[in-house]
Amino acid sequence: MKKSDLFKISLLISGMFLFASLRAQTGIDPALATVLQNSINSLRISNNVKGIYAAAYIPGKGTWKGVTGVSYGTVPIDTTMLFSIGSITKTFVASEIFKLIDAGQLSLNDSLYSLLPPMANVDPTITVKQLLGHKSGMSDYLNTDWENAMFADPYRKWYPSEALDSFLTPAAGAPGGTWNYVNANYALLGMIVESQQADSLHHVLRNDFLTPLGLIDTHMEVFENYSSPIPHNWSTPTMSPSLAADSSATPHSALWSSIESAGGYFSNPSDMVHWGYNLYSGTVISPASLSQMLTFTSVSGGYFNGYGLGAMRFVSSGKTFWGHAGNFYGYAACMLYYPADSLCVAVLINQDCIAANIAKPLMTTLINNLSVGVDEQAGEVAVSVFPNPASTSVTVTMPAGTATGQISLYNVVGICVYSDPGGREEFTVNAAELSDGVYILKIQAGNKLINRKIIIQH
Repeated sequence: MKKSDLFKISLLISGMFLFASLRAQTGIDPALATVLQNSINSLRISNNVKGIYAAAYIPGKGTWKGVTGVSYGTVPIDTTMLFSIGSITKTFVASEIFKLIDAGQLSLNDSLYSLLPPMANVDPTITVKQLLGHKSGMSDYLNTDWENAMFADPYRKWYPSEALDSFLTPAAGAPGGTWNYVNANYALLGMIVESQQADSLHHVLRNDFLTPLGLIDTHMEVFENYSSPIPHNWSTPTMSPSLAADSSATPHSALWSSIESAGGYFSNPSDMVHWGYNLYSGTVISPASLSQMLTFTSVSGGYFNGYGLGAMRFVSSGKTFWGHAGNFYGYAACMLYYPADSLCVAVLINQDCIAANIAKPLMTTLINNLSVGVDEQAGEVAVSVFPNPASTSVTVTMPAGTATGQISLYNVVGICVYSDPGGREEFTVNAAELSDGVYILKIQAGNKLINRKIIIQH
């Protein structure tokens, strides 16, 4: 692979304590497992990629995982392998920032002036929120000079602060202006974490997230050691499968150390679906912080249409997913969460491609082949909630002969925004004046309390 191709690839990085019980795969219907395996087999062929390792978490059932394709030659992808997850790393860094906010150590409106020493080409008035949401106005440090340095000394370990000092160019815009995905934003956020926690980023993330959640197969490349094998990575600057070249001989030290907080993690999809489920179902950061993270700016991202504060919004087959995607030097990744039913899918690929184009149809296959209409707390009471997501109204229908008791709708910070005494089999919630976001509908049905998530999206 030509050195000049790497710069083009690097610009695509954007496209990037219940845990033990969640690991079990025994509750996955064998027929569903076959459908999902057939799906990734077909998607690998239709997208002409080398190999895929995918997983899906289904609440109350467990985790499915499957592999297809090769690392190189006839060596197959297997479930011991770890892949680069690229920009999914940003979800960990954003979560750590929100954890600091929840602890009162930071606020979204804090500026760099009060958090970090002055840096060339970095406006000190940029806020934490602007960094999280890619509205800092900065240019990026992954440019031609960065590329040349990575190949001039591929065994050097870079720290993001050094990379910013060396390669960041003058700002492209003003803070708070146009949305522009820039990896330098997350390099600065990683530095803020280290400054606030007085420890290295990878130590902080391991202590705060990886260890408590049991994410034993997630490691910061270069900065942490692991024994698991990794598949060969196949890179192509244009995403054209015919141009994919085996790039596994390139040392990782310079490349991955320089993007630590923007895209440095290696992992497997099983860890990723459990991370996604815990994060987006609300067990990692506070409800208020999660609501901020999931307040999206509409963007033209091609395969995603909104960016929050460390999260992407995806739409496929009329359904909305949250998550993040990434792509870096021969690896592609996408993690999707379906808030209506708390399903999570992750797809890791050992070739440059748009991983969301594989993850979205896999999620759709999962949804279409799994009955998830009954809430985990609902027992035998099958409650219909339609449409979900909704923009104007939501109709809730109970089974014949099952009249509801009290009905309440709560936002993510626990405030009741709707109440109804019930007493009927069907009712409608007016959603037109509700803010976009996640709500919990609580329905008393006899001696059962039914909780259902409702997504409002105008």
